[in-house]
Amino acid sequence: MTEEPPRNPPPPDIDPEQLRQFQEFQRFQEFQRFQQGQGTPALPAGAGTPALPPAVPVPVPPVAPPPKPPRTPLWRILLGSKAFRRLIYFLVVVLILSLVYDHYFGPSDEESDPRAQGSQEQVARIPKTPWNANGTVGRLYQHVGRDTPDQGCLLFTRDGAAKKKFAEAFGAPDCESAIRRLHEQVTNLAEYEKAYPDDPGTQETRVRVSSCEFKVNGGPRLGWFELTKLEPSGGWAISDYKAEPAGCGPG
Repeated sequence: MTEEPPRNPPPPDIDPEQLRQFQEFQRFQEFQRFQQGQGTPALPAGAGTPALPPAVPVPVPPVAPPPKPPRTPLWRILLGSKAFRRLIYFLVVVLILSLVYDHYFGPSDEESDPRAQGSQEQVARIPKTPWNANGTVGRLYQHVGRDTPDQGCLLFTRDGAAKKKFAEAFGAPDCESAIRRLHEQVTNLAEYEKAYPDDPGTQETRVRVSSCEFKVNGGPRLGWFELTKLEPSGGWAISDYKAEPAGCGPG
């Protein structure tokens, strides 16, 4: 049997430089076909590879600054201060010592002396004279006319004896109720507020004033008062009271 010649004879030896040129030609043809498919006119042979467009720089977003740390509250700063804590401790100690001193060494004879009776509120409201329109008696007439019983009853001494007599004289359970009942009898406030005793010029620390001795119009007469000068404030408070006839004195 004779041997058959090979169907695909091996290719003859190709020069490497020719093979390189052939491969470049094939790539150039593929690039032309690609451009024709994209609608771009084909480049002539030998024109070389077209230059690519310059790269467009991608904008970089700005970096945000780091957030500021939250501010420390003022109360936390104060609590963290040794000087502030020492000041608080000092004030607390002073307050405790003041309370202890008032409890054990405060004045104890005020209740026995009517001239020293009166709370701080009472001292602030009691007039410095029993006479005239701004005196204690004149103020009591004004409080009755204006229906301000709380302020009117502060004009009496704190022991309550004179206020009790004043309330009983007008059939009331207490001083405030008595002033409210008397206010209902006021018919002319402007005239009623003009009721007050004149200053006789006395230098005593205890005086007596009768509503029958001065003019009262537009409302009821309030009666007889004994007033005592409070120490050390110098205000005049009503320390005793008596009822008087309603129709007495000048009209």
